[in-house]
Amino acid sequence: MNGTFDSWFITLIVAVPALLLWRILSGRARGSVRSGPFILPLGVVLRSQPLLGERELLLYNLIRLAVEDRYLVFAQVPLWSFLAVEAEGEARVEVLRHLALKRADLALVHPGSRRVEQVVQFEAGEPASDPAAARPSREVQRMLHAAGIRVTTLNVQPAYTVQELERILGMSDPE
Repeated sequence: MNGTFDSWFITLIVAVPALLLWRILSGRARGSVRSGPFILPLGVVLRSQPLLGERELLLYNLIRLAVEDRYLVFAQVPLWSFLAVEAEGEARVEVLRHLALKRADLALVHPGSRRVEQVVQFEAGEPASDPAAARPSREVQRMLHAAGIRVTTLNVQPAYTVQELERILGMSDPE
């Protein structure tokens, strides 16, 4: 019985430092790969692609006309570029990871304050049959509302007039 305990104890004493050494060395190896300039791997081809689809571009141009002289209009803006995350440690990292790949379809930026005051999100013609597909847009809306940014969702299928967009976006003067 005592010999079995000794062998377990010796195995533990050898295994723990070996595990720690392995973690330290593997961390350094990963860190050394990331240092230095990024080199595109062989066989990878990058091509330019359209930023907006045809219907989205039409809607973008109409929105530009509706908000001219009031806002700058930017397309496909990453949320992390205009949302400041004020948190400490792991909470900040978690929020930034969550924001990493999410974008605003159109951001309306006040030219004086240079802040995004309103975001326009595009919605496809038919409602999504999969509720999980609608989750990213709801998450984006919740984050934007938390930051005090108005969110307007527009369907890309119907044809809007400039006057309708002015009303929807809150640009028309109340009568």
